[in-house]
Amino acid sequence: MLRYGTAAGAAVLIGWLLPSGGTPHAGLSLLPPLVAIAVAIGTGRLILGLCTALVAAALLIVPANQGFIEGAFWVVRTTTIDFVWRPLSDSFQLYILAFTASLIGMVRVISIAGGTRGIAEALAKRADGAATARRATFLLGLAVFFDDYSNTIVVGTTMRPVADRFRVPREKLAYIVDSTAAPVAGIALISTWIGYEVGLFQDAMDTLSTGISGYELFFRALSARFYCWFALVFVAANVWWQRDFGPMLRAERRAHEHGQILRPGAQPMDGHEADGMDMTEGLVPDWRWAAGPVGLVIAGVLVGMQVDSWSNPTVVAAREEFSLLSQRYWSTVFSNANGAKVMFLAALAGTVTAFFIAVTRVHEHLGHRLISPKQAAITWLGGVTGFYRALVILVLAWAIKEACSAVGTSDYLVALLGSSLPPLTVPLLVFLLAAAVAFSIGTSWTTMAILLPTTVPLAHELGGLPLTIMTAAAVLDGSIFGDHCSPISDTTVLSSIAAGCDHLDHVKTQIPYAMATMIVAAIIGYLGTAAIYPAEVGLILGTVCIVLLVRFGGQRAHHDSNT
Repeated sequence: MLRYGTAAGAAVLIGWLLPSGGTPHAGLSLLPPLVAIAVAIGTGRLILGLCTALVAAALLIVPANQGFIEGAFWVVRTTTIDFVWRPLSDSFQLYILAFTASLIGMVRVISIAGGTRGIAEALAKRADGAATARRATFLLGLAVFFDDYSNTIVVGTTMRPVADRFRVPREKLAYIVDSTAAPVAGIALISTWIGYEVGLFQDAMDTLSTGISGYELFFRALSARFYCWFALVFVAANVWWQRDFGPMLRAERRAHEHGQILRPGAQPMDGHEADGMDMTEGLVPDWRWAAGPVGLVIAGVLVGMQVDSWSNPTVVAAREEFSLLSQRYWSTVFSNANGAKVMFLAALAGTVTAFFIAVTRVHEHLGHRLISPKQAAITWLGGVTGFYRALVILVLAWAIKEACSAVGTSDYLVALLGSSLPPLTVPLLVFLLAAAVAFSIGTSWTTMAILLPTTVPLAHELGGLPLTIMTAAAVLDGSIFGDHCSPISDTTVLSSIAAGCDHLDHVKTQIPYAMATMIVAAIIGYLGTAAIYPAEVGLILGTVCIVLLVRFGGQRAHHDSNT
């Protein structure tokens, strides 16, 4: 309680001391994000921080004619009804929530049916040395793109025995797992992340009346997701050339020269996060049981978007003017389709398919069915309830947006910084701010929820839609970078658990690689693209820099690439 009170009081003090900016609530307009961040850092409880931020925003706008009792009821009603329920009751948000829950549950059902294990074994069996073990781990991380938690658990636990056999240090396994999972889930066209990101984008686009959908903003921002792309390039270059530097190089040399996959005295983490995802005993793993439902979801979204918007006049005109394979045509389709509804229906179709596969799978030798409909349903529900925290954060993210709108957070930022902040520096500064917040509170999703409603309107005011797109990408990528470096991040901890690595060893060896990637993304990506060249050029230049850095800046721990 002392830490809670101190954190909340500090946030109020900072807001009170800030310049007025000519807005009704002055610096206290920043109270929702300030309170959310301060309480989350001070107490380590993210949801408490978000809830406190909502109450603080409601207190800030209590009508002056309310008495104490009436005011208390007004705050409760505003927090629960106006901030939480009103955006949640919108069909778009409900569809996004249902899509996320369906996809999480589907992943669990696929796992017990042997689908994800089939993907893992198909890649792992090709590993005939340390080099191929590393490459197989990376490729498996790319294959399980639909959820970062599932990616971490499946890849880490499956590849750990293979990596141990070929003396790959646990720190390297944890790094590959951690630095592949969130970046690939964050930019995948179908994942549990896209529903969250599109939902936040949709709110911002509706507020700014840009005329484009959240889904189209996601697509437009893909080429500016520099940290995610460069992180994947760094991992790929590292595992193919086997060149390291810093603490990771020492870990590789220790494992190769002394056979020590763990540092002497290390305390490897282990837990029960993989409970409920084990393949049912007696089944034969087969990658097709994962590819089927996931492929159906992807195809369902692409086909469904076209069907839903087929008769829209704008889409009809685009179909006549552009090729069906052109980016302009698909941008028009995604902007005019009911994307959230289509995504939910596609995920529902994938869930039904996964159920059917699970309940029809038979014992390897005895021939009888091993997974009952009840067991499949319990597994599906267990996946959803097991990730309730992520779903709660998703709901509170929409609520934070409403709270920020109510107190004029974005208006205050525009008034305070609009005339003094060079537009070309906005993406870089937002990227660094998101990194700092995510590192401090240990979660990328909450960081996105706090910063997107406040920074995107500022970018739109300063530079229109192009700067808005880059700033939105900077928030997402800065959040993921900060999450990678934070020792209190759930995915960082989960990577240490799945790889069986000492947690501090994982953080210590991953930070230099994440920092190198961040510097390239910040300078060549966000600063260079905002000032000089298109995002595609920034991607090419950054990729070249990453490759040169790994190839010529790193050293081999050994000369035999197959040991």
